[in-house]
This record gives sequence, C-alpha cells and structure tokens, in this order.
Amino acid sequence: MKKIAIITTHPIQYQIPLFKNLKKKNIIPHVFFASKHGLNSKDKDREFGIKFNWDLDQNILEGYKYFFSKNQKYSIESFRLSFNNLEKFFKKNRYDALLFFGWNKIIYLKSFFIAKKLGIKTILRVETNLNSKIFFIKKLLKFFLLTIFFKFIDYFIYIGKLNKEFYIKHRVPPKKLFYAPYFVDNSFFDKENFDKNKLKKKYNLNYKKIVLFVGKFIERKKPINFLNIAKKFKKKKNIHFLMIGSGVLIDKCKFYLKKNNLNNVSIIGFQNQKQLREYYLISDVLILPSEYETWGLVINEAMASGMPVISTNQCGGTVDLVKNNNTGFSYDKNDSKTLFNRLNILLKNDQKVKKIKKNIKLHISKFTYETTINSLNKIIYGQ
Repeated sequence: MKKIAIITTHPIQYQIPLFKNLKKKNIIPHVFFASKHGLNSKDKDREFGIKFNWDLDQNILEGYKYFFSKNQKYSIESFRLSFNNLEKFFKKNRYDALLFFGWNKIIYLKSFFIAKKLGIKTILRVETNLNSKIFFIKKLLKFFLLTIFFKFIDYFIYIGKLNKEFYIKHRVPPKKLFYAPYFVDNSFFDKENFDKNKLKKKYNLNYKKIVLFVGKFIERKKPINFLNIAKKFKKKKNIHFLMIGSGVLIDKCKFYLKKNNLNNVSIIGFQNQKQLREYYLISDVLILPSEYETWGLVINEAMASGMPVISTNQCGGTVDLVKNNNTGFSYDKNDSKTLFNRLNILLKNDQKVKKIKKNIKLHISKFTYETTINSLNKIIYGQ
C-alpha cells in the first residue's frame, strides 16, 4: 500500500468522495486541512455573506485519516493559511506522493518544498485556465513565475480541456499530465425514483416549468442577467424562475424584482446540499450566466440531476460538459438574444429535452472520482 499526503485549505464537499475512495486503488490518504471552515454554523463565507455549515448524508470526516492545523486564526482566503510541524508529519509517515491544490497559500508552498526536500513525488491539481481576466503586466509576470515553478513539479492532474491548455501554455510536457475530470457525487443528485409533481406541490410550483439559477449573488456570476431573461417571460404564467444563493447583490436583485413587477421569480436564498438537491430535481433548465468560472460545478450538479444546462462559453465546465443540441446550450455572456432563443427551445420542445436528458445521463457518468483515482494510481505506482 502506498501513502499520499493531501494538502487542502478546509473540508470541501466536492473533494470528499476522492478522499474516501482512494483506498480502492491501494492508496492510503492522509489529508491535511489548514482550517475547520464550514464544519460549524459560525463560519461565514465572504461572498455568500452568511454563516453556514455543510449538510451532507455522511460525515465528511469519516473514511480517511485527517489532520487539522492547530492554528485556526486565519481565514481560508488568507495567504498566511498554514500548518505547523508539517515536516514532522511527512518524515514520520514517509509518504510516496504529495497532492496539493494550489500555490496561493503558505500551506501549499510549504508542503511542496518539504516534499522536494524529502524526495516525495509532487502532484498539482488546480482549476485555473487561460480565460481569467487579469491585467496584462500581472498576467505576464504570473506566466513567467509559474513556468519556472512548474518545472519543479513532477506531475499534474488536469480537470478539463481548458485546464490542460493552461498547463501546456506554461510548457508542461504532456508526459507529466494526467486526466482527472472535475466531479461531484453524482449518486447524491441522481434520484430517478421520485415524484416530481409531488415535490413541486411542496414548493407551490404545481404545473410550472422551472428555470434555475444557483450561485453567489456577486458581479462575476451575473444574477441580474438571469433576471433580465426572466423579465422577458413575465407574461408566461406556466414558467417560473428560481434563484438559489446569497451575496452582496441580493438586495439589488430584490429591488429589480420590485421595480419591474416580476411575479415569476422567487429568490430562495442559500440552501444546503440536501435542500438544493430537491430544487435541482424539480427544475427543468439551469442557466449559468457567469462572465467567468474556472469550471462551474453547478453544471455537474444539474446534469447529475438529469437537467439540461445553458451556460456562458466563459465557464471552464461548458467546454467539457455542455454540448450544443446534445446536453444543453452555450452562449456568449453578452448575447441575451441567443440565451432567450435557446431557453425557449428547452421550454417548448419536450421531445428535444427528452433526447437531451438521455445524452446527459451518458455524458455525466464519465465525470466521477474513479478517473482521478486511476490517474493517481498510475502516478504513484508508476504504471
């Protein structure tokens, strides 16, 4: 059995299935969390603007060995996030590999340098792609520094096509690249045997087709663009728009509803995973109007629930998951006309939607933790 040290900021629900299932490929994970953020209701997300803790079917700390930093004074956004006595842990456990999730925290850089010192294989996984909007000088400096940094990393696991292009652009040789598609727990969202009408009745949405927005109410996510589309359907009594989430723009969105007299929109607020799953299951289309996403895991969640997606082509996940006329539609972030037309197709053409749903089920089944585990197995065991 081989042992791997995994370095991450805090318990994140999307990463947990990987940690729990690595042992299937004879890999023992030791996960080092810099923060306990998200484990209790006192934690506040900076962009959501609310306090919360994750609500999952299983305890997110069961099924693998984990350690928490004793220093809990820094937020997960802080560069100073770290872990004391990390080298002591590495020497004691003699890890065969290190998997780390970035370079923008002390804990990541510290673990990397310790691994290089001790001769441990280093594996990087980040979400970054080349579509990020940063100033030219900063982009040039970042390119220069990362190109040098990447020369010293042994392997990279990439989450999708744009992420792979990012590594190649920074001169990472193909032999160092292994595929690890971004995933959610598909089985959690895939609930075929449920009564959709009964669930809609529970939320007083009987006989309506539902268009869904899930995300933080921040400028990058463009919630106002979602409301602009809802406005065009305000006279359609059989269509309702739901907004799940919270953030600094929520009051602006509520004012928009009042100003435009939109009775076809409900702002539900932040919902945890179990509750969110029900909204996915009763909805007919997910719209992701973001101006930029490294990926956009709500696409995975919606598709795992069997729902077509319309997303901007500025989202990393769109390239891999959203195929026009096959699993959904993509559009340019400023092209509201195309968004309107493609939403109309999915709301009116039941036969097309039925076909798309079949395609979705097949396509999303390829985006699971198994591929990531297989890639890590090849790296660690040298197969």
